[in-house]
Parts: sequence; structure tokens; C-alpha cells
Amino acid sequence: MTFIAMISMEDCVILAADREVFLIGSDGSSNSAGAIARKITRTDYGFITASGWADLIEPVKKRFALENPADTEQMISIINEEQKAFCLRAPNLSSEWIQKSTWKLSIQKDGRIVAAFYDSRVDGLSGLGHGLSMFTYPSDVTEDERSAVEEAFRAGSFLQATEDEVNRAVDRVLDAVSFLRRQGRPISREIDFAVHGKYGLVEFSEMADL
Repeated sequence: MTFIAMISMEDCVILAADREVFLIGSDGSSNSAGAIARKITRTDYGFITASGWADLIEPVKKRFALENPADTEQMISIINEEQKAFCLRAPNLSSEWIQKSTWKLSIQKDGRIVAAFYDSRVDGLSGLGHGLSMFTYPSDVTEDERSAVEEAFRAGSFLQATEDEVNRAVDRVLDAVSFLRRQGRPISREIDFAVHGKYGLVEFSEMADL
């Protein structure tokens, strides 16, 4: 599974994703495929990234880029339609991977910029409160390693969307990547970032320390 970080700040969302591509084993484990890919997709209204089974998540991202959904109802409709199509293509995989696959987004709602994630349990988008962060990890990352990463992103650690705070959040993500790589976890050194703030949409990539 892809390493993804989503940081919710006041009127600003930061998304970060590594470029490692994984092969999923029959036991649900994931192993590096030795390839890389960009995993954050930009629309006219924000960004979307995902972790999970590629044949399910990639059609969703492609439709977001093509159709530029502006409201949450359209976004949920695209996800639902592609879930149904995936059920038809791969009925033996759908029950497991519809639950496991995740989408994280920056969206505009009621004049504000919101960090959102798709929750298959309620078949809808939920918002991530300001000052909070959310992560996905490769399957072999341990609970202790997750706790060590998330300790640096405690509630309220990143709230005001100043340039200095955004840069600090980016540095903290890179520190987390370096830490996980030192533990031998399959995460690419190059990390893609997307910042959705009140002044627009910005994308860039950074290299984690060795």
C-alpha cells in the first residue's frame, strides 16, 4: 500500500504520496514492484490521491481529472460507479478491496477548503478537522512505527496555514519518510506534495534524506 499523508490546516490541505508501486499477494501483503508512479491527481477544484487496488482506484482518479467534479455528490457518484464496475470486472476481489481502498481529497465546500476522505462504511465523504492528520502505510509498517510517525503530527501541530507552517509540515513528512525507509519499509525517497490553499493549487516533489 502507498504511503500517503493528509494534513488539514485552516483553509489549507496538504497531501503527500510516495511513488512506490506495489504488487499485492494472495495473502493481502504488498511488495514493491520495482516501479514508480505519481499518485496525486489534480482537478480544477482540488486534489485526489488513493491507496489500494490499482484497477479500482485508477479509474476513479482518471474520471476526476476528466470530469472535474465540483460537489461532493458528483464525487461520491464517480466512486460508486467505479466500485460497481470493479465488482463486475473482479467479483473475487471486490468485497475485500472496496473496503481496503482509500481516497483522500482536498475539496472546496461552502467557500472553504476541506480535507476529506471517502468512508466506505457510510458510503460518503467525511471531513478531517483542522489541525489533524491522516496516514496510510505499506502493509509491513508496524504499529510502533506508525505511532512514532504520528507522534510528530499530534492534534493541533499544524493549524495556521502560513508559509512557514506549510514548509514545516512538508519537512515533517520527509522526516517520517526517512524514518520509515531506515526501518527498511518500501517507500520511495521522492515524495510528491500537493498544497490546496486559499491562493490556489500547488504541486511539487521533494527528496527525503538518506
